[in-house]
Amino acid sequence: MNITVIFNPTAGGGRDRRLRHFIRTLEQGGARVRLYHTRSPGDAIRYLKGLEDQGDCVVAAGGDGTVNEVLNGLRPGVALALFPIGTANVLAKELGLPRHPEAAAKVVLSGRSLPVTPATLNGRRFMVMCGVGYDAWVVDQVDLILKRRIGKLAYALSMIRQLARYGKVSYRVAVDGRPLDCFSAVITNGRYYGGSFVLSRQANIARAKLQVLLFQRSGVWFLLGCLVALMLGRLERRDGVASVSAEKVTVEVSRYLAGSEVRPVGEAAWPRPGPEPIQADGDPAGWLPAEIALENQAVLVRVPQ
Repeated sequence: MNITVIFNPTAGGGRDRRLRHFIRTLEQGGARVRLYHTRSPGDAIRYLKGLEDQGDCVVAAGGDGTVNEVLNGLRPGVALALFPIGTANVLAKELGLPRHPEAAAKVVLSGRSLPVTPATLNGRRFMVMCGVGYDAWVVDQVDLILKRRIGKLAYALSMIRQLARYGKVSYRVAVDGRPLDCFSAVITNGRYYGGSFVLSRQANIARAKLQVLLFQRSGVWFLLGCLVALMLGRLERRDGVASVSAEKVTVEVSRYLAGSEVRPVGEAAWPRPGPEPIQADGDPAGWLPAEIALENQAVLVRVPQ
């Protein structure tokens, strides 16, 4: 096999020694390996698009953000593989991929190829999920320097800081043309969130369908109850949370809350706040409005036999 490895040296605080073991196992298995260290956000996409021949397989050695960049630079017909060394590694959890270097390399060499259908967010591909509202604020405001030092705890601190904002903005989400209102939403391709928490028991990464979770009640106590339900794997059973399947989703800001009043977007008397962020695969991904849809063609992802 001809394999291109895209390594994010900042993922999970850096994993140089594990990377060397991973590449050595690939080469001992007969693979020809080309290694590239990313230097900045978007670098993996630029590098891959500049390659005439990406090989038989491109390995994302990093977290979900690295996978997202590789996905967006991947040429048709080239397989995607993962060496999960990031912070959350949600897709790796979804696919049951090992983190040990030798075991991960053996999946690349002798695993099977699973067709997984990505989705697009305003034209950019994502594999796991995207979110608006509270979910996006947390990702947008996480301290990246702190994330490199303490990992997932940086997200927990951002979650605490963003609690008071929940309910201050409402969104209109059109699910396959059906308009629904919410205060936060997550559109997911798989079951897991933040690593090992079960977000949706209805989602399936191997199914060409998105699952849309809508948080339809305001209030910090409701949100805290949702976070507890998420940790217990019972989020979809919580009153006020709707879970619906979709192939196409659009999201826009519906209303802003001003004190005790709710005013429509664009009303002259209410000074409009800043743009509303979106997250995709755990990284900031632009601003609303959003158009989200499944792609027509699946990507082959290397998974255990």
